[in-house]
Parts: sequence; C-alpha cells; structure tokens
Amino acid sequence: MSTPPRIAISLGASFMGYATHAGFLARLHALGVRPVAVGGSSAGAITAGLYAAGLAQEAIREAVLSPRLYLSFARRTIWIWHQFVNSLRHRHPGFFDPRGAVAHFESVVGTRTIESLSDPRLLIALSDLSNHETLFVRSGSLATAMAASSCVPMLFTPLEFDGRMCTDGGVSHESPVDPWFTDDGIDHIIIHRIVQPPRKPPVLPLHRLMATIAATHAAMNRQILNDRIELARLHGKKLTIIHTNHARPSPLFPGRLRQLYELGDATAQKLFDTELSKNS
Repeated sequence: MSTPPRIAISLGASFMGYATHAGFLARLHALGVRPVAVGGSSAGAITAGLYAAGLAQEAIREAVLSPRLYLSFARRTIWIWHQFVNSLRHRHPGFFDPRGAVAHFESVVGTRTIESLSDPRLLIALSDLSNHETLFVRSGSLATAMAASSCVPMLFTPLEFDGRMCTDGGVSHESPVDPWFTDDGIDHIIIHRIVQPPRKPPVLPLHRLMATIAATHAAMNRQILNDRIELARLHGKKLTIIHTNHARPSPLFPGRLRQLYELGDATAQKLFDTELSKNS
C-alpha cells in the first residue's frame, strides 16, 4: 500500500477572505486531510495561524465569523490624530492603527510563537518595508505575524516584526510556498485562492482606493504564481491550485461571511472528490 502524500496548504491573500479559507480547511479536516504545513498571506495568514494554533474547528469558525476580528484592526485608532498627525510623523502612514488586531489575536491564540507550532508547521509571508524584501516567517510572535501580514498598504500603518517594519504579505507573495519547494517532508502543495468576479467600478473614494490596491495585487501576483508553477515542476513537487469565486466581502454586511465560509467548504469538498480521495 502506497504512503499518502504529505500535503502543505497555502491560503491566498484576499480582503476579508479568512472566512472562506476557514471553511476550506474545516471541510478538509472533517474529511481526514491533515496537512504537515499550512501557510498564508494577509487573510490567508489569519486562517492559517488559527488552524496551526490547534484551535477546534468550531472555535475557528466563531473567530472568523465575528465582527470583532475585522473591527480590531481599527479599534486602537485615535481618530483625527492618527489620520493627520501620525501621517506626518510616520514614514509609511496608514489610515488605521492595527495594533488592536495584535491584541485581538492574542486573546484568541495566546502569546505562542510560530516556531512552537509543529502539527502542522506554519509559514506566513510579510512584506519588509525596511529592506524591501519578502519575509517567509517561521518564527516569532504568532499574533503579530497574523496582524502584520494583513496590513493592507495605505489602509493600515505597518507593524514592527522582529525589528522590521512589515506590511501586507500579499503584496509580494499572494500565496507563500517558496520554502516548501526544497522541503523533503512535503510532496504535494495545494494553493487555495479567492477570486473576485468583475464588477462595476465602485462609487465611494475609499472603495475605489481598495479596488486599485486589489488590482495592483492581482497584476503582480499573476506573474508570481506562474513562476511558482514552474518552480514546483523543477523541484519535483506536485502543485494544485484551486479557486473559490465570490464577490469581495464588505464590513457593512458581516452576515455574508457565513455564506463565504460555506463556499470555501464546497471548494474543499470538490477538491477532495476529484483529487485527494484517490490518495486516501
């Protein structure tokens, strides 16, 4: 009897896509799929961090469906002062102060470190503004890494991680996988991406700003993803890319996160039925 492949799952960056990713992982978990490693950028980093921390699936579901999660990214913002005074003093200003998100994640996963997580191992991507490079983080504060990887440029002020000013991991790597190419303990890499269908141009200025950032991400990461496909082939790793398609979530309609969780669940079931069940 052949040995089942050792799977690593990377969750892509997407605005508030953590609920979709959580549904995806929860269904695979229920089907008996146990990845040896999980990783992510931005929203993917949040879900990957919750999963790697060993939380029960119902606890993860509760965390990603709660408005407290996205509201924490603005909770410590000192209005007016932060938007104007801090923008003059900070080298890389953002509209919101995300330090409340670190406190929120600590209330959920505690003060554990990434290197303490081994079943599965965790990989989080950060964009280092100090040295203009990608960090594939595998040590340090879990809560800080989850929050820093989600700091969309211009919307959130960068967070300090390991002495570096860091922001949205999705800027440089939508779905971090690079360290896994040379990992002898991984055979099959799965990337779960969230894709938004075309829609009418937004009306509100803030929504236009977010749409511009998202379009920039998509342009950069399409080429990066193509390069990763070729690197996987060169290193002899099986690479599966699967998508969940839905409109971008809105903080104005938190109830929709439940629907997105179910969409992620359905994508995982499809993946299992068409591919993973053959190896179980």
